[in-house]
Amino acid sequence: MLVSTSLTLALIHLFVWYKQPQQRVHLSFSIVAIAAAAVTFMELLAMHASSTDQMSLILRWAHLPILVFFVAIACFVYGFSVAGRLWLALTACALQALTLILGFTTGSNQFFSEVTALKHVTIFGGETISIPEGVLNPWYVVGPLGVLALIIYVLDASFSVWRHGTETDRRLALIISSGIVLFLLIAPIHAALVNMGIINSPYIVGFSFLPTIVAMSLELSNEVLHAAQLTHRLQASEAELRLSEQRMALAASAAELGLWEWDIARDEIWSTDKGRALFGIDAQECVSFERFLNTLYPEDREPVAQAVQKALEGGGDYESEYRIMLPDGKLRWIAARGGIDMPPGTALRMHGVTLDITRRKQAELEVERHRSELAHLSRVTLLGELSGSLAHELSQPLAAILSNAQAAQRFLAQGAAGLAEVRDILDDIVDEDKRAGEVIHRLRLLLKKGESRHQRLDINTAVREVLKLVRGDLLNHKITLKVDLAPQLPAVNGDTVQIQQVMLNLLINGCEAMADAKPTNRRLRIRSLHAGGVVRISVADQGRGIAAGDLEKIFEPFFTTKTQGMGMGLAICRTIITAHGGQLWAEGNNDRGTSFHFTLPVVSGTYS
Repeated sequence: MLVSTSLTLALIHLFVWYKQPQQRVHLSFSIVAIAAAAVTFMELLAMHASSTDQMSLILRWAHLPILVFFVAIACFVYGFSVAGRLWLALTACALQALTLILGFTTGSNQFFSEVTALKHVTIFGGETISIPEGVLNPWYVVGPLGVLALIIYVLDASFSVWRHGTETDRRLALIISSGIVLFLLIAPIHAALVNMGIINSPYIVGFSFLPTIVAMSLELSNEVLHAAQLTHRLQASEAELRLSEQRMALAASAAELGLWEWDIARDEIWSTDKGRALFGIDAQECVSFERFLNTLYPEDREPVAQAVQKALEGGGDYESEYRIMLPDGKLRWIAARGGIDMPPGTALRMHGVTLDITRRKQAELEVERHRSELAHLSRVTLLGELSGSLAHELSQPLAAILSNAQAAQRFLAQGAAGLAEVRDILDDIVDEDKRAGEVIHRLRLLLKKGESRHQRLDINTAVREVLKLVRGDLLNHKITLKVDLAPQLPAVNGDTVQIQQVMLNLLINGCEAMADAKPTNRRLRIRSLHAGGVVRISVADQGRGIAAGDLEKIFEPFFTTKTQGMGMGLAICRTIITAHGGQLWAEGNNDRGTSFHFTLPVVSGTYS
């Protein structure tokens, strides 16, 4: 029964090792079980030995499976825990090998120098067995020393696992080590007592090791069961992953997204078929980062490279919009988003998505074109309202030029004009001509129809130029103007004409709001200041004011508080300021009238 049990367990774990060759601990256990079965079989033969020579031969060859048993136990413990001092295991195996050699060279076997007789003992069940009697071998002590070395190695390995292992590792170490140590103590002591004739019993090495074999097998079986459970979970996870990938692919296809991944170390970019189609790249072509940059519009290559470099250095997200030139010459707009997998120290991969935004960009450009046309129409309308003021601005220098020219003619006709007087008259003509030219130049800028051009500008200068255009209108309406411009304002980034259009609209609205007020109450104040990273311009009037519920509605298209208004001026102004990254709003004054404010973000650098 012991032999069959041991061999059955050995075959089971040998099969496990055959299926999983990396699990060498199962191979070690199989060898341990086979060796235990061999020792048990020899014990059975010894129990039925009929002569002293037969008993001596059995006891001599019994040391061979015992040696195999020792080596397999040491390998099993090391493979199971990867702990303990290896030299202890080697010492135990060497001592047991020495025991085998001494058993063949120093007497009948390692136990006896000579087996002199067989004692016949009746055991339970009434069966009679043979027990050897004879002279003990003086080298007998070598065997127990090998057993002691193996016990120390097993305990040392167990303590190492107990100190550094998990709760599960500690439990396994306790069960396996206690079983092995208990067997190594019981079996040699019992054998020594039998050999010295103190007790009448058969050898029970195999019997005493059976509980240990069963315990070891159960623990290994638990490991196999746990591995099977993990395999089942892995298969379920893989199935879920495949399903997730299918869903993601379906979602990406529905959204017309191209998925990509850049192996930074190898400089290889993988992309889905949709992603390659967006860039016009063949499905078999190997794509590097340089190859990707070459597909971009020349002006967009450097910004994209800088965005990628910034993401690599900061370990953050990558985001950009760029144009690509397809092989057929068509231009396509692409939006890209990505992120970096960055273990400590090195960037390994960047992955993300690309989306064709050509239609959106075309729609945005179309909206921008319509907005520019509407803004231009609004400027023309504003200048029409200022026609009287502009006529006054031009009539003054033209009248001065005419007056100076007529005076010069009279002086020349009389022959009384000196060169100094003529020079002064000509200087006056030149000054007035420049004044008229500046007025015409400002009108041409405001009337010019073209694309928006953002550049660094001094907001105070832009305000002063607008005031020159409306100076005559302010005088005609008998409006007192107070200008409070903060010195050394930071420069802002914007389109000068569009910013002046906003200022012009706010000033004209302020003048019209005070049309019904007494001349002494017609005061208009313009302020500029810098706070919180923005430049703010305020235009405050002392007019009839705006109802609190309409302060936000006045910026809606076609909403107006004027009798003849179209309701587009303030809507266009807010659109312009928003496009510049600022805000435009209105609020009621404490006394009377309304204040309009707009902000523009400052440009980092020196003050303008």
